[in-house]
Amino acid sequence: MTLRAERLCFAYPNSLPTLSDVDFTMVSGELHFIVGANGSGKSTLLRCLCGLLTPQSGAVNAPSRVSFLPQSVFPSQQFTVRQLVELGARLSATPDLNKILTQLDIAHLADRNLNEISGGEYQRVLVASVLAESPKFLLLDEPSSSLDLHHQVKLFSLLKNFCNAGLAIAVVCHDFNIASRFADNISLLHNNKIIESGSSKRVITQQNLSLLFNDSVTVSLINNNPVGVPADD
Repeated sequence: MTLRAERLCFAYPNSLPTLSDVDFTMVSGELHFIVGANGSGKSTLLRCLCGLLTPQSGAVNAPSRVSFLPQSVFPSQQFTVRQLVELGARLSATPDLNKILTQLDIAHLADRNLNEISGGEYQRVLVASVLAESPKFLLLDEPSSSLDLHHQVKLFSLLKNFCNAGLAIAVVCHDFNIASRFADNISLLHNNKIIESGSSKRVITQQNLSLLFNDSVTVSLINNNPVGVPADD
């Protein structure tokens, strides 16, 4: 099963194009990272893929059961953690909610109200709520932005396990080194286009990162994964 965009173009009213002739493909079982500098169109691409935005031209071939988690979600703080995850479950055949809560390391928070948990805990609750929808394709916009390094690694390890079971996940992420470690494929957005797509070794290069940030970047292999850091002056 495939989710595909072809020659996708999108512009907000009275603005220059945010996406220009973007081709994007993800397949079942794939963890696909979408990376790029701020304002490069990453979030807009996800919203076009899930149907929240209508492109001016091009086509999106999206199967049913696509779930999307935006950067900012503010449900009623009177919900408990379990109630919010249950809302996601109502859109699908009943999943094992206790298992999902345990997998996201939030089972001990199940009966707390949302205003009683930390930002990082809240972010994991939101991920649990969309996983409970039992989607075929899952689009996540910066799901790890409030997480410490330990929980980032734990989250993406978990998402990788879901992909190994057949789920396709696209993730917008600013951390190239996390993407390098976990991605099956990476798409690099720059100047409103995907300028490179493929494995981490193909995408995370000194040339690409230096172009992206208009600054010198050094890329080294650590555990066979490319890792980028600012170059010494």
